[in-house]
Amino acid sequence: MPDNRMLIVDTLLVEVARELDIPPSKYREAVERYEAVGRWLEEGEYHGATGETRVYPQGSFRLGTVVRPLPTYQSPEYDIDLVCELKIPKGATSPSVVKRLVGDRLKAHGKYRDMLDAEGRRCWTLTYAEADGVGFHLDVLPCVPDPSYHAGVQPRHSEQSVALTNRTADVYRWGGTNPAGYVDWFFERQREVFLAVAARSRASLQARHPDLFARVDDVPDQLVRTPLQRAIQILKRHRDVRFDGRDDECDKPISMIISTLAASGYRQEPDVYSTLASFVHRMRDYQQSGAIRCDADQWVIPNPVNPEENFADRWNEPGSNKAEAFFQWVEWVQEDIDDLLNVTSRGELETKLRGVFGDRPGSAVASRYSGPLPGAQQAPISAFGRVPRAWLRLDAPHRQPPKWRMRPLGHRVEIRARYFRNGFRPTRFGSNGAPLPKRVDLEFQAITDIPKPYDVHWQVVNTGKEATAAQQLRGDFYRSDASGRKRHESTQYAGMHWVECFVVKGGVCVARSGEFVVNIE
Repeated sequence: MPDNRMLIVDTLLVEVARELDIPPSKYREAVERYEAVGRWLEEGEYHGATGETRVYPQGSFRLGTVVRPLPTYQSPEYDIDLVCELKIPKGATSPSVVKRLVGDRLKAHGKYRDMLDAEGRRCWTLTYAEADGVGFHLDVLPCVPDPSYHAGVQPRHSEQSVALTNRTADVYRWGGTNPAGYVDWFFERQREVFLAVAARSRASLQARHPDLFARVDDVPDQLVRTPLQRAIQILKRHRDVRFDGRDDECDKPISMIISTLAASGYRQEPDVYSTLASFVHRMRDYQQSGAIRCDADQWVIPNPVNPEENFADRWNEPGSNKAEAFFQWVEWVQEDIDDLLNVTSRGELETKLRGVFGDRPGSAVASRYSGPLPGAQQAPISAFGRVPRAWLRLDAPHRQPPKWRMRPLGHRVEIRARYFRNGFRPTRFGSNGAPLPKRVDLEFQAITDIPKPYDVHWQVVNTGKEATAAQQLRGDFYRSDASGRKRHESTQYAGMHWVECFVVKGGVCVARSGEFVVNIE
């Protein structure tokens, strides 16, 4: 981290992540509960079993990336995911039988029977009563061994694959996944840093919670936190807060995608800030980095230990906005990191932390922090080549005013953009992102909920010395191409430029997008 302000932001992010983490006392309570359920399931007798049942945790609880649920959620609960692997040959049973065997065993326990929700698509769910305003629900995934070997996947991971049960209405089908192999893969991605921080992390936890851990060695591995785990916690909470209450909340990125993309590109960065910045750079250049594939308009984020499982499968459903929501979220991450880098007052720091991570953790960290402020007496900067908010000037004198009467009708219009470079598939990019190279083609598309008919007009504004010298400042309006909603441009002049679209009906502008800033190297 070359800049002192980045060290300051890293300190703040670590403190935020600690606030988001599951308290050790709550962790111990969760372990006691899932171990009790595990013992009950493992002691059961299952027709056709050829070996002992194996029950083990998966998901964020096992990965060490769990975060406190938002208090605004209708039922704020920690999710605990358990795998119940019955040692029954897949060919000797069926998904409906496996699902029923595990469900019947849970129902045979008087307490668990009363806590059991209706049968889910893949899991049986136990709901625990709320305590201290936060409850638990425990998802039990029935499955059987199903070793599945794939090119590029280590055999030690592949041999842990399982067949799970998928229920749609009253039809049961097998599905494939590999939770144990995924956990091993995840920890291999951070093994070097984990070994470096484990002793210090355990000592810190034991010192803060001597009532729970009499000795440093009593602190379990599951409570050690690496920069990767902290970064994932930060990203998950940022996602939750940014999408909370929005119309597209159901499209927010799932935790498995966040964890997989963060871990797959992790390069043993020693701090949270660098881990987050690296994540954003890879997501922004996803085509070149290979983090996300888009083959024939089909999005692919493969499970690293089961490539046949596509974590982005729901991005490809008709009418889905999940891909757009993901890339919008990456833009928000960039904006919010840059804003933290440029905070200049205590009040601004608290406002920003609360707005990005929630009132409780934001206020707690801001009130404790007494160190220097990141942007104090320093010029604004961006970690991603963006134009800092303080320097964003959209009042160019050559920008023409709209030539229509403005009468917003409560509808919306936004711009989606892609750039095209030889040798690569089209790549999406967001407003005020990292500078694009010269001589690439740009495509802008207006997305609106306004009913037709309407016309879309585009304003294109160039700025900077190169555009001035070439007498290409521009600032006027253009009709869309033959499609009616698109505008094509190219990157020619270094500097900051922007486009804006206007939706016009009957000579009246009923919606405008706002400026979409394009930075060029």
